[in-house]
This record gives sequence, structure tokens and C-alpha cells, in this order.
Amino acid sequence: MIASMKSELRKLLSVRSTYFIILIALAVVGLFAGFGDGFRADAGKLHDPTLLTTESTSAIVFAGLILAFAGLLLVGHEYRYNTIMYTLTSTNRRAKVLFAKFVAITIFALATSLLLTFFSPLCTIIGTHLAGKHLGPQHFELWPLIWHCLFCGWGYAMYAFILVFTLRNQVGAIVTFLLIPLIGESILGGIFKSIPQYLPFTAVQAVASPTNLGNHTTSVHEATVVLVYLAVGLLVSTILFLRRDAN
Repeated sequence: MIASMKSELRKLLSVRSTYFIILIALAVVGLFAGFGDGFRADAGKLHDPTLLTTESTSAIVFAGLILAFAGLLLVGHEYRYNTIMYTLTSTNRRAKVLFAKFVAITIFALATSLLLTFFSPLCTIIGTHLAGKHLGPQHFELWPLIWHCLFCGWGYAMYAFILVFTLRNQVGAIVTFLLIPLIGESILGGIFKSIPQYLPFTAVQAVASPTNLGNHTTSVHEATVVLVYLAVGLLVSTILFLRRDAN
């Protein structure tokens, strides 16, 4: 099992797409947090005591979606180029392959989410300094912020993981992963006014909402909704992966 986990981590960290995705996420965050909310920010915004906290949560909600593609491509590439056969024959149980990929993507998601959590406010501070502006006193609750952001980034990664293992088609998984939060949930939320908080991507984004950082009850509720979706999705994808043909 340890060998399988190391193999999956090696796959994830040895392809250029992983680093390309990380660079895109950092560049986007640097542009919006460093230039938009730092260098070009007005005095009123810079004196907001929750500015840096908002930068962290905004970064993970937006750029976390980009980072989730690394895990999606880890699985999608194997089905696209039919190398999944070699992965399955290298171990005696399919469940080990699934679990190893789950662990590898989880480690990557948590590490990169933690990076974004601190990179975004750092960009804002640097941008403010370069513009010669003064950043007001900040209220920065470290531990609540960390677990909210890590959970959001991990939730995105798990949604992508479930989709690609269920569909077993890289293009289909990418399109579905983008359409559900951008279009599907927007339409459903507009039609059914009382259910937005129970939609998968809306719920995981709500966990990282600045308004929920100090509201333990709401945060736990949203996190529970996400965990229910993930539990059902992982169960379905696991059953399909164990019973269907490799291709």
C-alpha cells in the first residue's frame, strides 16, 4: 500500500501539467490579490480589518477550483492514454489503487490549499507596500481560517476525483466539473430559492465564506453537507471502479 501511495505521488509530481496548474493558480491570485486588492486598493478597503482574511478565503474559493484539475488529470490521463492497465496490474487489488490515488490527491490538495491561504494575503501586503499605502490593523483568526480553507480546497479536489473516476473520461469530467458550479448550480439556485446551501459546490464554497469563519454552527452544517455528497460519491465511484472493466 505504501508503495502504491508513493507511486501515485510520484506520478502527480512528475508531470508538467501539475506545476503548470499551480503556476496558473498562483498567477491569478497574485494578480487579483497583489495588484487589484493591494496595489490598486483604495484607503477604505485597506482599513477593513478583515481584508487579509477575505483575501485567503477568496483565493481558495476561486483558485482552489483550478488546483483541483491536477488530481483530475492524474486519473484522467491514465484513462485517456490507457495506462490504467499498467496501474491495475501493478497491485493485487483495485481498492489499493483507488485508495492510493485518494491519499495522493488529498495530500496535494491540502498542501496547495495551505499555500494559497498564505500566498494571497502576502501578495496583498506586498502590493500595498509597493504602492506606498498603509494597511490598517487586521483581525486574522489563524486556525479557523486554516481549516475552512483546507476543507474547501480538499472538497474541490474530491469532487473532481469522484467525477473522473465515475465518468472515466477526461474531457467529460473537465466539462462536468466546470459546468456544475458555473451554470448548473446557478440555474438550480435561481429556480429553487431554498436549496442553494444544499448544492455541492455552493456548500463547499460556503465553508470558506468569511461570514462563516466565526459561525461554528453554520460552518459545521455546510461541511456536513459536503461530507454527505463526498461519502455517496466515493461509494458510487468505488463500486463502479471495482466492478467495471478497466477501460
